[in-house]
Amino acid sequence: MGFLHPSYLVAALVALVPLVIHLLHRQRVIVIEFPSLEFLRRLMRRKTRRFQLRQLLLLILRILIMLFLALALARPTLTGTRVVHGHLPTTAVIILDNSLSMMRERDGEELFEIAKRKALELLDYFDASDEVYVTLTGGKPVTGGTYRLEDLKREVANLRCSKIAGDMATAIGEALDKLRASSLAAKEIYIISDMQKGDWGGLEAVPERATDLPQDLRVMIVDLGDESPNACVKAINLRLPVGESSMQMEVTFQQFGRANPGGRVAEVYLRDRLLDRGVFSPGEVGSETRTFEIPSLNGPVWGEVAIAEDHLPVDDRRYFAYSSPRRRIAVVGDSYYIKMALAPRGEGRFNVAEIEPGAINDETLAGIDALVISNVARFAPLEIEALTSYLESGGGIVMFLGDATDVGAYNRKLLPLLGDLSIEAARVGGGGFYTIDKVAWDHPIFSKFKRGESPFVGVNFYSFLKIVPGQARVLAWFSDGSPALVEPRQGILIFASSADGLWNDLVATGQFVPILHEALGYVSSQVSLRTSYLLGEEISLRAPRASGEVVLDGPTGEIRQFPEAVGQMQRYRIKVGGEPGIYFLKTQDETLAVFALNVDVRESDFTKVESGLVRSAFDGAQIGFFSDKDDLAEGISLLRQGRDLLKYILWIVLALVVAESLIAANLAGLLRRSQISDALEHS
Repeated sequence: MGFLHPSYLVAALVALVPLVIHLLHRQRVIVIEFPSLEFLRRLMRRKTRRFQLRQLLLLILRILIMLFLALALARPTLTGTRVVHGHLPTTAVIILDNSLSMMRERDGEELFEIAKRKALELLDYFDASDEVYVTLTGGKPVTGGTYRLEDLKREVANLRCSKIAGDMATAIGEALDKLRASSLAAKEIYIISDMQKGDWGGLEAVPERATDLPQDLRVMIVDLGDESPNACVKAINLRLPVGESSMQMEVTFQQFGRANPGGRVAEVYLRDRLLDRGVFSPGEVGSETRTFEIPSLNGPVWGEVAIAEDHLPVDDRRYFAYSSPRRRIAVVGDSYYIKMALAPRGEGRFNVAEIEPGAINDETLAGIDALVISNVARFAPLEIEALTSYLESGGGIVMFLGDATDVGAYNRKLLPLLGDLSIEAARVGGGGFYTIDKVAWDHPIFSKFKRGESPFVGVNFYSFLKIVPGQARVLAWFSDGSPALVEPRQGILIFASSADGLWNDLVATGQFVPILHEALGYVSSQVSLRTSYLLGEEISLRAPRASGEVVLDGPTGEIRQFPEAVGQMQRYRIKVGGEPGIYFLKTQDETLAVFALNVDVRESDFTKVESGLVRSAFDGAQIGFFSDKDDLAEGISLLRQGRDLLKYILWIVLALVVAESLIAANLAGLLRRSQISDALEHS
């Protein structure tokens, strides 16, 4: 037996009141022996015994009434298998794990199907007096409450895995919010999950949301998982080497848990055709990266990397896509040396266009992956607006300062747009020269250079503008310690010297081409070669303006339509769920963009969360762990509050009150008859 409000048991002390009153009203009798009245004394003794017996019974009944009233306030309940279908009116939330890892199979059946079957069994233990909700870890809102149970069962039966990473902390938070808002006496949470560690991040915030919940919260966890081994295609990175037209694709394979000895075959498909095949051997637990070469192709390019399927087939394929390996670069300002370095014969990895100073707008920036600003004096307000829009849509900027730079205009208008940095008014130099001997070797633009030897070796700098970096990251330093190259934020690089041959001899050395290529490849990578998005992630795409209807076509065959684009460039915000694969943004006549959607490989690691971490999330609650082999009815019986005994106790109180009233009335009658008899005898 348990109590919903055990603090009210203190009220049982009120049962002492009738006893105290009885003791206080007892009269002390002085006994005087009269032999002549012995017969009457024996007669009175018999009457007194009957009278005292009824008084004692009346006292006991009054004490019991007080005790049972206190018991009723404490709300006693029964537990055990005999009462699993008879219970208090309950608010219950069933958290059903529909994350990607629940798609793995056990004995030919998907874990999520087992989880749904368990959830349907749970629903059988509730009735019309309960509020029951079902929430998923894959982002679907809570359903239930006002539903009929049969309707809720049909909805659960139709659920499918989301193929996205689970968020157990958010699901638990939603469950606690529902329980907090409920006025029903009993509150329960049921979690049906494989208890995969990746889903349980952020649990430290759960106890804060549970602070005002009743201490008798019950939590039942049905654990369906195991820590079986699994392999996946973890990541795909595309690189375009300097001076080459073919693409290099680096593929990382990951093995979780002990695997069978020997390697696994991996296949690369390009535009749905087998391109290459290799073997990876990451060991028992670990990762391995393999490089494959992708030939130069015009137009959109897409493909996938696949390994032999295991218990979780959905993570054995990973997709990649890019619109074109040739980046679209625009140069504004001193462009001669820059154009020669990027496309000396109009060929190479860059398509180069030139924008006249003062002509920067949405139209001239349409379709541009990266913008080179070289020794431009200042920018008009409309140009600043166009640059702002360009950066927000994912464009990149490489900037060279020079003798024409209006430092005041830059500090007031342009640099606040780029980040937390400024330029000092006076230039440095005029006698002698400076070198760049120190660079941030961990930055991607220096990854292809020989480590330890400055990429700027042999370059002399005669003048530069001193940059005050603020929060910007410094990537290279002049020999006097001044910043030579800074990155205010990802996608923007600023050189403190020029690219026109006046302030340095950089453009006349063999270092200029690789440095410029790496800088532009870096700032434009977030636009051109973004190979993958995750399911459920919001996607922002820049594409040229298209006349007519634009549609999104993917592996499911579902067509999503967009209104006609306005302006030279259109930014599409897309959130796609459901299926990984290749998606095309296109019109009837052309493909505007192509992108890949992949699963989150955090779900590929079947390592289970520690039970102590789960218990800490429900600190103070009664929590039980069960497997799918355990008897569900017995588990619920051990967990839940049983039958509410309040109405039975109230019936007992009513019976005691009736009995007390009858005995009190009978006792009063005896007392009156005794008084009359005594009066007659004395008369």
